[in-house]
Amino acid sequence: MSLLEVEGLSVTFPTEDGQVHAVRDVSFHVEPGEVLGVVGESGSGKSVSLMAVPRLLPNSASVTGSIRFDGTELVGAGAETLRGLRGSEIAMIFQDPMSSMNPVHTVGRQIAEARRAHASVSKDEAWRDAVAALALVDIPQPETRAKQYPHEFSGGMRQRAMIAMAMVNRPRLIIADEPTTALDVTVQAQVLEVLDQARVESGASLVLVSHDLGVVAGTADRVQVMYGGTIVETGPTEEVFDRPRMPYTVGLLSSLPAVDQIGERLHPIPGAPPSLVSLPSGCTFAPRCPLVEEACREAEPALVAVGTDHHSRCRRWEVLAEGSTTDLFARSSGASGATGSTMGVSA
Repeated sequence: MSLLEVEGLSVTFPTEDGQVHAVRDVSFHVEPGEVLGVVGESGSGKSVSLMAVPRLLPNSASVTGSIRFDGTELVGAGAETLRGLRGSEIAMIFQDPMSSMNPVHTVGRQIAEARRAHASVSKDEAWRDAVAALALVDIPQPETRAKQYPHEFSGGMRQRAMIAMAMVNRPRLIIADEPTTALDVTVQAQVLEVLDQARVESGASLVLVSHDLGVVAGTADRVQVMYGGTIVETGPTEEVFDRPRMPYTVGLLSSLPAVDQIGERLHPIPGAPPSLVSLPSGCTFAPRCPLVEEACREAEPALVAVGTDHHSRCRRWEVLAEGSTTDLFARSSGASGATGSTMGVSA
């Protein structure tokens, strides 16, 4: 049985302009010990879909569908059930550690507090566990550092402290929401290595949310690509990156710089992501897609199998399977002169 099973998840938010359909009919699963990468442009529904798992969304959010953690249904679950899972069974690592930690309490006290909230241990035991958690994530002199405040830590050390806080109760599922966004490349690599080391030692599953395809390529077992609030392609990481079967995935990969293309222009995806208040009819990527045909605008395609555990939400995936995808957006941008968005990558 999967550790996490999400079926038909939809999340909407009321606004003055209308309902924001942040997540639409999303289904996925996470196996024990697996690393799942979630990628897409800003506003694609990555963070909201994962924040819905431990129910960390505001009260105004309407959540429908099914979220089962180890067989326990979380949609509609009571506060006591959710409190017992958050921090102990399901842990979150947020992208901004400075705003996620209390500036007036020491780092060690905050980690110890997280430990005592979910375990019947004394203050001394919780403190020892906090120091051990800091040591696990390679914080030097953990006994001394535990007595310091968040502002005394560098950005990379603060993120490691957040990982320590997430791991102190040895959760079975870790959700990391863009944990390396504000870090430089060297520190980013160190934090990812620490996160993976902590995950392996605890045997936890990891869901890594990122807009950085390089991070996901080097970390995840499987990847799901999101656009317009839904999953448009999913499968084994190597399969999706080497043989993409959705034009949006091709566009993300084509927009990345490569060492063998120095001096050549990047090819961004033309246009902009759709408004989640007034989504276009049919395929949400149709207005930006170089392979669009009339049928694409009439009804949104289903997520269909295009390989072993590889699925795509595209009517014309066979066109991508038959030919090279390397110049798909080069032809498109060259013909239209349009500019669009690119996504960052670190090798």
